[in-house]
Amino acid sequence: MTVKTRFGEYVVDAALFKSQSYNEYLQKIVGIVVNRMARISQRKNKVFPVLQVNNVAILGTIDCYIRTRLFGCAFDPFDDNNWKILLLKNGIVTDHVVKEIGKAVFEMQQSVTPTEAKVDRRYFSEVPELRMRDNFSLDIVKTIYDRLPYPSNKGEFEKDFMMYADGDVEALIKINEYYHNFATISYIRTDGLLSLYSPDFLVKTSGKIYLVETKADKDMSDQNVLQKQTATLDWVKRINALPPHERMDREWAYILLSENHFYRLKENTASTEEICELAKVSDAMARGKLV
Repeated sequence: MTVKTRFGEYVVDAALFKSQSYNEYLQKIVGIVVNRMARISQRKNKVFPVLQVNNVAILGTIDCYIRTRLFGCAFDPFDDNNWKILLLKNGIVTDHVVKEIGKAVFEMQQSVTPTEAKVDRRYFSEVPELRMRDNFSLDIVKTIYDRLPYPSNKGEFEKDFMMYADGDVEALIKINEYYHNFATISYIRTDGLLSLYSPDFLVKTSGKIYLVETKADKDMSDQNVLQKQTATLDWVKRINALPPHERMDREWAYILLSENHFYRLKENTASTEEICELAKVSDAMARGKLV
């Protein structure tokens, strides 16, 4: 038996392998799959929309998959305690189940329409302060914090973007994946695992909310970057289908901003909104379709 197996965002520890029944095993698998995804806040005031995950539907999907598809034939987990087979091979079977169900969860989320979804909003101000190194942070006016951080390693691009945007937007935030762990979007990585992604910035203008991802030019065609694009576009599409009051009375858009694009337009004194509009990711671009 394995004590601890890590795959992507998910950790299976000894607790799962101590399951005393098939039902307990299913419940623990659900916990692994939806870990960090169904963050339903208890507060009434929120700002980053989150879609709820239906744990009952996921459990039923896992049970159906194990019984009908996992082994390529009908499988009865209760016949002679067959379910214990799922715990063998150092977590390989469980690893496979989580990967496949992770894909199913993602597809289920993508099929949810706003009329079915429960919308929560989270305020970034729920996180009262951020810890950062003073020499790798900026005194930004258009944000809720005293200062915003940028990476110490190759962080000049993010630094310059924040300084420039601070001059002409209504508000901006540097999303910190550790502090702002509610500001995430699920996507399927190239290795087939369900994972979570936080855009670099959230920028508010008079008419738009921009989710901005800054990327070095060499990383623009990375396959996982493309996977994040399609998932974020689907997420933004669902947000824009909500009533205006549920999305801050603004249209939302996803921006993939390269260094060359930013600095070229900055030199031409383009506004932050103009820069974002010209770097807006379209469905055709992300999915490689001809317009």
